[in-house]
Amino acid sequence: MDVNYAGVLIGREQTAQRGRHAAERPGLSMAAAQAPAVGALPARLTTDQQYHLLSRFSFGPSSASLSQLARLGPAAWWDGQVALGRRYPIYSAHPRIAAAGPLLNRSPAQVRASQKAAGNEYSWEMMDQLTLVTLGLQAFSPAQLYETVVDFFANHLNVSNHADDQTWIRQTMDRDVVRRYAFGRFSDMLVASARNPSMLRYLNLADSTKQLVNENYGRELLELHTVGLAARYSEVDVKNSAKILTGRTVDDNGNYVYRPEIHWTGAVRVLGFSAANTRAAEGQAAGDAYLRYLAQHPSTASHLAQKLCVRFVSDAPSPALVAAVAKTYLANGTSILPTLKAIFTSQEFWRSRHAKTRRPAENLIASMRILDVTPAPDIRKALDGMHWMTANMSNAPLDWVPPNGYPDVAPAWRSSSNFLTLLMLHRGLAQNWWNDIVLAPKNTALYGRTKPATSGAAIALLCTRLVGNPLTPAKRGVLQTFLGEPASTPLAQSRLRWYLDHLVPLILDGPDHALR
Repeated sequence: MDVNYAGVLIGREQTAQRGRHAAERPGLSMAAAQAPAVGALPARLTTDQQYHLLSRFSFGPSSASLSQLARLGPAAWWDGQVALGRRYPIYSAHPRIAAAGPLLNRSPAQVRASQKAAGNEYSWEMMDQLTLVTLGLQAFSPAQLYETVVDFFANHLNVSNHADDQTWIRQTMDRDVVRRYAFGRFSDMLVASARNPSMLRYLNLADSTKQLVNENYGRELLELHTVGLAARYSEVDVKNSAKILTGRTVDDNGNYVYRPEIHWTGAVRVLGFSAANTRAAEGQAAGDAYLRYLAQHPSTASHLAQKLCVRFVSDAPSPALVAAVAKTYLANGTSILPTLKAIFTSQEFWRSRHAKTRRPAENLIASMRILDVTPAPDIRKALDGMHWMTANMSNAPLDWVPPNGYPDVAPAWRSSSNFLTLLMLHRGLAQNWWNDIVLAPKNTALYGRTKPATSGAAIALLCTRLVGNPLTPAKRGVLQTFLGEPASTPLAQSRLRWYLDHLVPLILDGPDHALR
């Protein structure tokens, strides 16, 4: 088998592999035939569909989330996840994880004072806590839909964590912008981001004045945050985009402040927006109106819809789906949840099983969730360990340096180094190498209540439990060859008595787990 990272076939090979999945895997053709019409959901899901849903709108299935989804059905699962995200906003869905980030709920001045009192005013401790809590919530929070939406918009409005100019302020972007509005309106999130000290410093808006206009934020606002390059805005548009937002800066305590004396005044026009902008005192309101105009622009709807479909459906979603999602976004006043629901209820979503590659960190977290691991008692040490694992694959949350967020298509993650690292991590998790970081149940628990009778039945059961389907006979034959015994071997006499801890990571190494 030709494989790249973690068993993933890239480009044309990946497409061919997905075709083979569809043709080979029992039940998939039936699942596709049962894919719902737009706006509808199947009342009951096949096992494969359950794994599909939980691999897209959560960070991977666990035994608990699978049971919950089977009990509720997809519609009630969605409603329950929305309710959880609203009931436990920001970091509160998992108090033990939240306790690992005491600085995240503090103001910039309070963070600075706390770190100074601890002996290092310029420590990266708060930014470390942000990474740790983000990772912990992705892996262990029950509010998984909320975390997937937070992850999307944290990348869409990316501000690189772990930078000197973010030492006391980076938590404000995560807490007050992305997490606050993840289930709200994108227009509100965008306005909040343009008043956020972390964003203003990252993209230099804090340094932009009427005497020296810095175009960085105004340009990225158009290219990345809203309308995108397809809107064909001009260089004059970029300059005006920067001018109308001058006056927004950061004070010595790390707080956002609007200073009329540095606001550029004069008429501006960007795409279809125009403002006389004659009074500096009204410059902030003019800028907010400009931001809301951009958030509701049809090109922003198309740009966001494309990115959402790439995240939740496939690397190349159909124009028809993107148009339908963009239409929903505009019809609902930029509300995020109805926009996502349009994807969730589309036929294309339900037919896109295995059309996405897991990023390295997603693969790690999905492995932890499907093995039902729990964090070790020392939560800081546990989360530090997870940070080490993701950083080794250059995929620690929030640490992408450029403003465009982590890449979200398969070719970006073609890496033999990450592939080998994931092989090591799969074994470490399945064999409990790091019991000071995470604790995994014995792999015999994967059999469930009734042990299979034979070696072959055990392989089929384990594959279904770990990746959502029993794999093809050919793939099961490879695993049987690894055991070196016939499929009819009674379990009591099988080499699984000694090799189970080696077979489990071998299943996770394959493409059925690397693809989501």
